[in-house]
Amino acid sequence: MTRVCCFGAYDPLYPRNRILRQGLRRAGLDVVEACVASRRVWMRYPALLAAWSRVASSCDVMLVPEFRHKDMPLAHALHGRRPIVFDPLVSRHDTLVGDWKLHAKSSGQARWNRFLDRWSIADADLILCDTWAHGELFESLGAPRAKLRRVLVGAEDAFFAVPPPPSQGPVRILYVGGFLPLHGMPTVMEALAILERHASSLPAYVAQLVGTGIDHDAARTLAADHSLENVEFTGKLAYEDAPRVFAGAHITLGAFGAGEKAGRVIPHKLYQGLAAARAVVSGDGAGVREVLVDGEHLLLVPRGDPAALAQALMRLLGDSSARMAMGARARARALEVATPDAVGRTLASAISEIRP
Repeated sequence: MTRVCCFGAYDPLYPRNRILRQGLRRAGLDVVEACVASRRVWMRYPALLAAWSRVASSCDVMLVPEFRHKDMPLAHALHGRRPIVFDPLVSRHDTLVGDWKLHAKSSGQARWNRFLDRWSIADADLILCDTWAHGELFESLGAPRAKLRRVLVGAEDAFFAVPPPPSQGPVRILYVGGFLPLHGMPTVMEALAILERHASSLPAYVAQLVGTGIDHDAARTLAADHSLENVEFTGKLAYEDAPRVFAGAHITLGAFGAGEKAGRVIPHKLYQGLAAARAVVSGDGAGVREVLVDGEHLLLVPRGDPAALAQALMRLLGDSSARMAMGARARARALEVATPDAVGRTLASAISEIRP
């Protein structure tokens, strides 16, 4: 049996690697972990070395999970003849400079993060991408196309087990997430303001915004500026409670940021809405169109366009049959490609291709 070691200072509760670990096990591979709490490199590397020493003798493949670009040099130093699979999930430069705008494009930090992207990718024998649109970005950073494999993000079993939407009460529009720039919260808030101006002609509804993060305060400010009455901010949510929150929703929201990154990705929240058989609305982009069909599995709107988002929401608010039918098609598609089993089979197949 092939044994895969997940290696790095990753968050073991993060959905991406939870799904990968579970999927690999269901595909018949053994999975162990050499995982330590995130620390400064001079503390983290010795701790990782100790964790690796306890499992190294029985491991066939090293898998460095999402966001752990800084752990790739140590993985490369330790791998011996074992293949290294790197799942960057994002480019550091694209995220910190292009999306979050924490550093100016001409800054030393921008150059450093570009270097980390290239260095970590160069050390990998196999590089995972969540969409081919994202894979093209990794190619621009030096990843050979032959080393890239698309492994979708998917959703965990609990989201596929969410019961049908409530038949009574207001229609609930749900956002769950980290209020990240790529989610386009200004677009969402402006769209909700448009909805409120048309509230008298719409069925009763509530927009529930769950989570905290970078744009959370700005979203609350916009809600106050527009005096939005049909919006609830419910704060931080434990991840294991997310399926319960989805159970109360009728419509779920994806990502609407106008930046290039939002057009490349298919976020967890989108797959979770599909798995839960909810009507999903998200921003358009090359990434989502690789897997899903607009008007069949979900509704796609131009990113950064509040009027288009509001129009899509009004369309779904007024047609419960359309919501249910779209949700059923969404879940069927998610069952095809986005279960832990499907994701695990894809990754296991990719790993088998790089075995000696």
